Amino acid sequence: MSPVGVFPGLDAPGRIAGTVFAGMVIEAVVVWRFGWSPPLAAYSYLAGISAVVSATDLAARRVPDRVVLPAYPIAAALLVVACLPSGPWWPLARAGIAAAFLGGFYLALGLAFPAGMGLGDVKWAGVLGAYLGWLGWSALVDGTLVAFIAAAGALVVARPFGWRRASLPMAPFMTLGAVVAVLATK
Repeated sequence: MSPVGVFPGLDAPGRIAGTVFAGMVIEAVVVWRFGWSPPLAAYSYLAGISAVVSATDLAARRVPDRVVLPAYPIAAALLVVACLPSGPWWPLARAGIAAAFLGGFYLALGLAFPAGMGLGDVKWAGVLGAYLGWLGWSALVDGTLVAFIAAAGALVVARPFGWRRASLPMAPFMTLGAVVAVLATK
């Protein structure tokens, strides 16, 4: 299958280059934040898929299941590995609870406002919830708030240009919120 079929909307060299550049920026943020510590592998994986998910949602208004669905078991495995050296297992349990909570929250929004929230966003929320929850409850709250504040700001700015709420891709804002929360959480 061609890359176009796997990643809808990423069909032009400029879009692919932009996605790679965004991935490099997010990777640099993650390396700067975690250094050579046990969670680096888990959050580096998140950085890589975040760029693809965000770019695909921006370009084609779709969150690719081929990226998001495998992210659940991969995130679980990588976060287990991050817990091995130091031993506290509460962050792993909190990650599972946070994934279920944030996924459920987005699902409730999607059911209440089906034109404004897609199931791809719901699935992506679960992945981000796991990573933010692993860092702590404040990271989960901060990441979620930043995502919605940034999306609301984009709507205000874009409204004169004809952008409607239903056409706003949410995954890039969710990713932005997660990156800000990862940076802000110590």
